[in-house]
Amino acid sequence: MVGAALAIALAVGLFLGLRGGGGDKTVAHVGGEPISQSQLEAVVAHFRPEAAREGKPFPAESSDAGRRTRNRLLGLLVYRVELRQAARRLGIRVRPVQVLKRLQVSAGSEEANRDSFEYGSAETQLLFEAIYRKVTVDVKAPSRAELSARRNTAMSRFVTRLQRETTVRCEPGYAPGSQRTSTP
Repeated sequence: MVGAALAIALAVGLFLGLRGGGGDKTVAHVGGEPISQSQLEAVVAHFRPEAAREGKPFPAESSDAGRRTRNRLLGLLVYRVELRQAARRLGIRVRPVQVLKRLQVSAGSEEANRDSFEYGSAETQLLFEAIYRKVTVDVKAPSRAELSARRNTAMSRFVTRLQRETTVRCEPGYAPGSQRTSTP
């Protein structure tokens, strides 16, 4: 019972942390939804030790390579917000407990991963899977291989349209590397 309460508290904390806190500088807006500096910093903080584990240097934030890396990671956050917004429009909901279950399965343990990036990755994966099922439900084909190819094409078109139609506005100095961004 205590373990379940702890897992729910962790999920709520991660859920709120992924959506930014009050007073935090906003670096981008995706369809009106803000992405905060702290959300971006959490993703950067996730990849620093990853690079070290792989024996690769992580670029300094003040360097051109550091800004490019930061902007690529901002692009990842933009994509996650786009998927969440699309899921809401389609009536798809992923609950924090589903995300925690996915984390437990992928970690192979009872204890949920406390890394907000990992939580966001699991949430995004669940959203993508649910959107895929909804977008491809009516796709038909004569063979399994053809069905898979047609479903993948349908989802690819959906994501391309989603990204084309979503308004992304970045603050000066930030750009997720997309031609669809604008600055205020």
